[in-house]
Amino acid sequence: MDEHSDPTSPTNTPLKRRRRRATAAAAAHQPPTQQDGKTSAPITTNSAGASLWQRWSQRLAAFGLSAAFRAYLFVGSIAAILAFLIYGEYVIREFKISADNQVHFHANLLAYAYSPDATPELFSLIFNEVLINRRVDFPQIHTDHKGNIQFWGGKGLPDPQDRSAAAERELRQTMRRMDAANAPIPFPISEGSNGVLHYDGRNLIITDVAKDIVGWRGPDLPAEGDTSVVVIPALKTALARIKADSLSVSHPFTVPGQSFSYLYYDQMNFVISDSTGVPISWRGTALPPLSDTSAATKKRVVNAMLQMAEENDPYIFHIAPDSRKIHYGDSDLVHRMSWAMYVQIGVLILFMLIGYVGFRNIRRSEQRSIWVGMAKETAHQLGTPLSSLAGWLELVKRDIQKASTATDAGALERIDQKIAEMHKDMRHLNQIASRFSQIGSVPELKPENLEAVLTETINYFKSRSPQFGRHEITMESQAIAPVPANAELLSWVFENLFKNAIDAFESKEGTIHVHLGPLPDRQAVHITFQDTGRGINPEHVNQVFEPGFSTKKRGWGLGLAFVKRIIEEYHDGHIAVSQSVPGEGTTFEIILPIE
Repeated sequence: MDEHSDPTSPTNTPLKRRRRRATAAAAAHQPPTQQDGKTSAPITTNSAGASLWQRWSQRLAAFGLSAAFRAYLFVGSIAAILAFLIYGEYVIREFKISADNQVHFHANLLAYAYSPDATPELFSLIFNEVLINRRVDFPQIHTDHKGNIQFWGGKGLPDPQDRSAAAERELRQTMRRMDAANAPIPFPISEGSNGVLHYDGRNLIITDVAKDIVGWRGPDLPAEGDTSVVVIPALKTALARIKADSLSVSHPFTVPGQSFSYLYYDQMNFVISDSTGVPISWRGTALPPLSDTSAATKKRVVNAMLQMAEENDPYIFHIAPDSRKIHYGDSDLVHRMSWAMYVQIGVLILFMLIGYVGFRNIRRSEQRSIWVGMAKETAHQLGTPLSSLAGWLELVKRDIQKASTATDAGALERIDQKIAEMHKDMRHLNQIASRFSQIGSVPELKPENLEAVLTETINYFKSRSPQFGRHEITMESQAIAPVPANAELLSWVFENLFKNAIDAFESKEGTIHVHLGPLPDRQAVHITFQDTGRGINPEHVNQVFEPGFSTKKRGWGLGLAFVKRIIEEYHDGHIAVSQSVPGEGTTFEIILPIE
């Protein structure tokens, strides 16, 4: 409960509920005990009859309303969203791997379909189910070993029957994007490389299965290895001339596609061998038929190869195998899932932005409430002694009227007593002004006798006890050293705690016991304020020192906030609720350092 009325007024009567805040040790219910005639304030524990459910419900209720819990909830929400983002990215990556495996499987099927082992029926089945099947939603483009586009299919691509230049440009652009995201999958059509040798006895030109020139030699042809722009047109002209010659030969052959091959020749014969010198194909008047595969025939061909090598150096060439590549992109589902991460990040940013705006608005609202509460508290603090002064003035006026018409010798003495009380209220007004002037600045600390400050506050309350009801204030003190303190601010702290205790006496009767003593092991002074009031509900224990929190209908939640700031920020001390039992009372403890 926070204090919002000054104890000096003889007319001020409204009761207000208290606000308190528990320390880490205050979490249960243990009544005050007496030891060696002295009242102690032990850290509370749960009563023996409390059930496990009651204990946990009280703890959760107290923790759930705290500002720390709200901060943890906000941070925990962000952590949960980040965890969801990470998990979502993990699922998308696993799904992407699964989609890549599916594409590899399709590539292997296509490779098998193009292999010699596949029947035409099986090729047609695989081609229709893998390449042009609309249920296979990932885009795919097939190219040959030279990069020429052969087939395509899947979502986002032109119609497979569209062979226009615009469609090819679109396919090339799509293929570049797909290759940047996914490496193409190569697969061979056959194990060997097919080619054709065109030979007229003087010049030879070798073409591949696509009729592209891959090698040449001859006195009428450009130099071997010449890559100038005029070479290919000249070779194509020479190739057309060779094909037109009735005496020339166009001989198809198949060589291993993974290594180079040799061409041995003379004017009438030629032999093609692999890289190890084993004859693969031959033709000529001095050579046996190609269909004869006997050992004697192969020996005869090898001897012819050696004779040809003495006449002309063997021509080394290589024909790339007829292979394909599958260029593929992500499926429509993978594409949509890939955007999920960005959507989640956007939601997280929006959540943080809304949280920040809400936090700023809450802080501004709290600041406005604190400023309004400060103004109300100031008016209330000043209004109480002013009301008291008005009452004293009325009494003095009546005594003066009586003294003017009577010969009562004690009238003037009573007037002097009332004027003395008025001076006390005037000093209290000056004290209030001094207190508020020090809020927000660094107060001057000097050695003070805490027992004297406490005694003065207690006497002040005792002299005006009728307005607060029947209550008893007792103090037990031990010898302590002077404490660096600001007496005006500390007296404000003590007044707040006394007024909170008095407000807790719902029957207008109760006891307040103050204990003052040293803490030798910590070089500090320990002060406890123990009352027999109604106590604090567990759900409010963690909030009593928060600015703006109050259970009073007319409270502004600043009394104990000022107390905490004065003790902890200005005096480097500590204040907490060391014990609170609903229906039995509450104990506040203050620790102030001696040095």
